[in-house]
Amino acid sequence: MAQTNQTDRAYDEIRRRILILDIRPEERLKEEHWAKKINVGRLAVREALTRLHGEGLVARGEKGGFFAASMSEADVHEIREVREIIEIAALRLACKRISAESLGLLEATCEDFAYMAQKKYHTGAGEADRRFHHLLVAAAGNSRLLSAYEHCHIPLFQIRVGLSQEYRENYEVSDREHRGIVKCMREGTVEEAVRLLRGQFERGEAEFLASMSAAASAAR
Repeated sequence: MAQTNQTDRAYDEIRRRILILDIRPEERLKEEHWAKKINVGRLAVREALTRLHGEGLVARGEKGGFFAASMSEADVHEIREVREIIEIAALRLACKRISAESLGLLEATCEDFAYMAQKKYHTGAGEADRRFHHLLVAAAGNSRLLSAYEHCHIPLFQIRVGLSQEYRENYEVSDREHRGIVKCMREGTVEEAVRLLRGQFERGEAEFLASMSAAASAAR
């Protein structure tokens, strides 16, 4: 039982960090490092990585070891399409069914995101961003839709670019988009909420592809 709990903890933490891109595509995942970071045994990390490998979030290196799965341009396009299909459908349902409690949770998450971004806590900002979109889907009140969303393992399109002005502006735009979506949900202006959400996905896709192109150029 103790080993199972450790494995689950390692799995949840590594998966979370992959999905918020705190662990970058193709980054090596060293068992010893993550065992110390999460405070679990190396066997638990190995089992968690094996599970993540089976789910496609982790790949095995040619010479052994585990790496975060790579992401091609086609992958990025498909991720954006999946997010649009699921989250926009959820948003339309949520606008009809949203409760005061769900609105409050979304607004609180906006505050968390803004605070983390201001303090330059990238991991915390990424987690708040991911939680916002999860709450958005949950607000639709459809458990099957939420389960499908959770099992898609959808990563964010938020890449940290250090302490640059670009980094700050990126998070400021995301914050305005999040708050705008919640305002529209509260007021019942569905199509404006959809426009903001779709725009966020399109912007995120474009910026992510640009960061991939820049990284590829720098590696040459």
